Amino acid sequence: MLPENCMLALHGGRQVVVDEHGDVSPENDHCGIYSDDHRYLRGVDLRVDDASGEVRWERLGRASDGDAVTTVLTSSTDGPARGDTRAWTLTKQFSIDRDGVTVTFGIQNNTNETRGCELEVTIDPGFEHIFEVESFFSARDARDRPVTATRLDEGTVRYTAKGVDETERSVSIETNRDDTDDANESVQVESDETAVVSATQTVGPATTESLSFTISLPGDAIDVPSVDVAPADIDPRHRSLASAASEALDALLLPEGVPAAGAPRFVAPFGRDSLIVGYQLLAFDASVAERTLRFLASEQGTDAISDTLEEPGKILHEHRTGDLTEAGISLRRPYYGNIDATALFVALYADAVEAQVSDSLEDDLYESATAAVEWILDTADEDGFLRYDAHDHPYGLNHLGWKDSSEALAHPDGREPTGRIALSEVQGYSYRALRAFEPIAREHGDEELADACGELADRLFDSFEAQFWVPSEGCYALALDGSERIPSVATNQTHAFWGGLGTDERVESAVDRLLEPDVLTSSGLRTFAGDHEAFDPLSYHRGSVWPHDNSLAALGFAERGFDHAAELVAERSLDALGDSLTRAQPNRFGFPELFTGLNETVPNGYLVHPDSCEPAAWAAGSVFGFLTAHPEVRLGDNRMS
Repeated sequence: MLPENCMLALHGGRQVVVDEHGDVSPENDHCGIYSDDHRYLRGVDLRVDDASGEVRWERLGRASDGDAVTTVLTSSTDGPARGDTRAWTLTKQFSIDRDGVTVTFGIQNNTNETRGCELEVTIDPGFEHIFEVESFFSARDARDRPVTATRLDEGTVRYTAKGVDETERSVSIETNRDDTDDANESVQVESDETAVVSATQTVGPATTESLSFTISLPGDAIDVPSVDVAPADIDPRHRSLASAASEALDALLLPEGVPAAGAPRFVAPFGRDSLIVGYQLLAFDASVAERTLRFLASEQGTDAISDTLEEPGKILHEHRTGDLTEAGISLRRPYYGNIDATALFVALYADAVEAQVSDSLEDDLYESATAAVEWILDTADEDGFLRYDAHDHPYGLNHLGWKDSSEALAHPDGREPTGRIALSEVQGYSYRALRAFEPIAREHGDEELADACGELADRLFDSFEAQFWVPSEGCYALALDGSERIPSVATNQTHAFWGGLGTDERVESAVDRLLEPDVLTSSGLRTFAGDHEAFDPLSYHRGSVWPHDNSLAALGFAERGFDHAAELVAERSLDALGDSLTRAQPNRFGFPELFTGLNETVPNGYLVHPDSCEPAAWAAGSVFGFLTAHPEVRLGDNRMS
């Protein structure tokens, strides 16, 4: 997560991260101008000098407006008294556009005399892959990418670096000079790697002068769709929150038309995340689901590759770009390290077909959905379960479900699981996919495939009942490992209910257990029960609260007829997400991917989990999941039957 002193602009897969004074500061490792999984510039740092020397600044305020971040500062007073003149006001804006980033520095003279000043912007290149940025989780050792700065004319400089894939990438900085004026803006190359954009400004009383330049980034100009949610479809109590969620999702949409997982480190396509967002939005803007399905079908596995865990019919986990992936150094090119995205793909395809999101989707993607179903049929064990082993690779994941951190799963006493893992939620995804695809296969004349779906679904349901039920808890188990049941009470099980697993009587018992105080907090359900020894409210997955997780729980409760539970979880979660928008820093995106699992007097939406992305697509999308699940919300004609 970005520290509170940083702020973000985000659009079309590009990002600008600035520090507390509105600069891209090379001293702050979070800062930078990012695109295509590279930090191309690590410094865009402004200094202002007037007749008294370097001007010192105090921040008045700042705002992130999706694709732009603006910071307003004022100079220190000329004297010690209250109300003494502050000579200058400075506005710094970074705005992401189709070709790159436009930078504008506007300086206003607040005195009644004409004043002069010098503006000097030091620009430092980066070109490192995002996996090498120190603020990234488990950053890798940086590789050498020699950079050359070339001055092309009075107002233009180009940085060029050769990546580890031997491909040259270039970034250009061009001042917006007006040749009819003094043309006092210029760019100088100070060294092989550093350039300076400067301007001498004469600023009249109550007047503003500007220094502006554009940064052209590698790649084609970007065009991205937007999320289209009609306000009339939203309960008036939640329209403002839904509008903010739509804006966050707009910022996260990639040129491929699918939502990136989250900023600032996961601005890339993630199969599981995008599919869940497609589900959350299906009743409001089904085009997100359709674009996600079409994109993931185009990247579907075709070969068996052990390094990346690719298999025929499998849906990707993560797709990165940049020189590390092009050189074959990174697994994420794409990486298929998941056990759940393929079943989610089939389930979303079937529900999108039922919702008639487009005339051509069913036939266009039937072959891809069939390949995904065949992967499920081929991968399921004799009990019908989808299982996984930890990926034995230096860059592989230990856990392949949505809780994929190294300590994601535990027995109540903290013991780690061993052997092959069967997660409860994954069996629910698989069951939902098989049941929903069976009639589509029959419609297409694939009777043998339809029969296979029905037979495996029946076997899976019975095996789940026999092996996952924990009588002592009155709840289903978190998972099975290679030798025993993992009887921890967690939220994974709620996804299984959404998928259709569990008898009505046992699901009712499990819902009651999950609404007990050691699981239900003021901001939703904890990922792991508080009465277990392994509970940790500040962990990533063993006691924290995840909005997307709660949205699937609420959808499952609603689909299974437990409206009181759906309403309770939805209302608390929506309140926490609303708090995240006003938390100390108005005009941040809000919608963190997780909250702490604390249940104190301070609302959880105001507590910043140190490992959280913000915004996260499935956290923003969860607003629409909760609105779909909430029995008191009216969605008009867009409500799915």
